[in-house]
Amino acid sequence: MELDLAWATKGGKDPVELFRQNPGRFPLWHVKDLDASHENILPVGSGTIDFKRIFDAASVAGMKHFFVEHDMPKDALASATTSYHYLVKVLKV
Repeated sequence: MELDLAWATKGGKDPVELFRQNPGRFPLWHVKDLDASHENILPVGSGTIDFKRIFDAASVAGMKHFFVEHDMPKDALASATTSYHYLVKVLKV
C-alpha cells in the first residue's frame, strides 16, 4: 500500500492509527504538508501535519521509502529545499 499522508489527514484519518490497525502494510509514503484549512499544499514542515509523530511510527507502518511531493508549487526548488531541511531535522540524518 502506498499512503499519501496529506490526503489521509485531509480525509479525517490519522496515519499513525492506520499503521497500528494494519501493521507493516504501508511500505511507501507520499509526504506533503497542508495548511490549517487542509485546502493548500505546503512544503513539508510548513503546515499542520505532525510528521515527527508519523515518522516515529515508520517501523509499525513498515515504511521502506517515502517520496516528498508538492503539487504545482510556485517555486519547486524552494519547496524541495524547505522539505529536505525539515526532514533532515525530523529524521536526524
